[in-house]
Amino acid sequence: MKFIFPFLAGLLLLTSAFSAEPAGDLDPKAAVRLIALLNDISEKPIAIASIISGTKSDEGFEASQVRRVTSIHPVAEEGSRVRRVRCYDFFWNETYGWFVYEKREGRGGDEVWIWSENLGDIVIK
Repeated sequence: MKFIFPFLAGLLLLTSAFSAEPAGDLDPKAAVRLIALLNDISEKPIAIASIISGTKSDEGFEASQVRRVTSIHPVAEEGSRVRRVRCYDFFWNETYGWFVYEKREGRGGDEVWIWSENLGDIVIK
C-alpha cells in the first residue's frame, strides 16, 4: 500500500518526533519485514546477523533512536541473485514506529521513500 503526501508535510512527519522513546526495541521479525518491503523480496530468505543500538548524526542533526541492522539476503547482481551482507540504519518516531528511508530521483525531481512499521511503504513527492 502506498501513501503519497505533499513533500513538506511528509518531511515534517519524518523529523518531528525523533526525541520520543520507542515502546520496545526493534524486533528482528519487524526488521525482516521492513527489509523485505525495502528490497521487494520475500521475508523467508532474509537472515538478521545483528541489531545494534546507537545514535546517528548528519550535518548537525542527531537522531537518538537508531538501530544498525546487519542482514544477509538475496540481491540482483549481473542478471542473477546472490546472497550479500547489507547494513540498514532504522530510525524511530511516534508516527512511523521503526522505519528506514532513502532519497530517490523521480520523474519530477527528488522523492523520499519510507518503509515503516506503522504505515508500511510511503512515497513523499
